[in-house]
Amino acid sequence: MASLIKVPLILSSAITQQVTFTPPNVPLSKEIIPQTFNEWVFTGLIIYGFPVVKAIYWAVSFAEIVTIVSHTTDSLSFIQAIAQHAVGHGIHDTPITFPLILGTTLAVVGGLIRWWCFRTLGRFFTFQLSVRKEHHIVTTGPYAVIRHPSYTSGIIQITGMIILHGSPTSWLRSSGVLDFFGLKLAVVAWLALITLLMINIVFRVNEEDEALKSAFRDEWTRWAKAVRYRLIPGVY
Repeated sequence: MASLIKVPLILSSAITQQVTFTPPNVPLSKEIIPQTFNEWVFTGLIIYGFPVVKAIYWAVSFAEIVTIVSHTTDSLSFIQAIAQHAVGHGIHDTPITFPLILGTTLAVVGGLIRWWCFRTLGRFFTFQLSVRKEHHIVTTGPYAVIRHPSYTSGIIQITGMIILHGSPTSWLRSSGVLDFFGLKLAVVAWLALITLLMINIVFRVNEEDEALKSAFRDEWTRWAKAVRYRLIPGVY
């Protein structure tokens, strides 16, 4: 029964990832701010990288859920037989651990805050840097605390996902599932895309500030004076 409690934890992380890695709005081409190289890379991640990231994460999450069910009921016992034939051993279930609880908490809380950013900006929230019709600086909700809360919450979320599935006691690393052909390569691809995204965010913070400052001038200056910090309240 304890293992079954993991199912909603795993699903909550996957669902928040699905929501926050899916663009809530798509700007018109004329609304997109001229791209820098970093922004060109980010656009590529939106189009090609994010679907891969979501698909791999869902595949790992679903595989762990199937493993849990196969160990707690007899209805999916054939799954273990397939694993035994494919990799020479069964796929083990893993207990509920502190890294699992911590990782899930960070992933879900980060995802919910990022969703809050989606809701606060409404149709102005686009993954690509853009200035939309009747656009203005939004200074409420999380944007009254820091200027780029969606990046902060995204970093929190990704950190949680890595802890959840990447800690030494996680199912992915300790169950034996990585012995399946191609799975290690898929995990490496996921990590590579996430690493590229994190690097991109570091440069994008300055680029977004400059783009908003250029587009909104005095309005942005007043907001920047009131909300001094970009990512971490009181720090940066």
